[in-house]
Amino acid sequence: MSILENIQNSTAVCNYRQGYLVWLGAHKAAFELAQGGFEKLVNSREELVEELVQKGAAMEETVQSNVNSFFGRS
Repeated sequence: MSILENIQNSTAVCNYRQGYLVWLGAHKAAFELAQGGFEKLVNSREELVEELVQKGAAMEETVQSNVNSFFGRS
């Protein structure tokens, strides 16, 4: 066995490579998770905007009603 083969087959090199592969896999998994969340947000964007508009309109109506009743307007 040559010196290079001894180094490549050493425990330290094998452990380092496993650690590198774990790091690489973790980053790929995080990217896929973030990409899935972004795609979900993009796909549901119109529904989200519509829901926020409805909630904003309801809040505006409530506030306007409270202001009018506070100042005695009808």
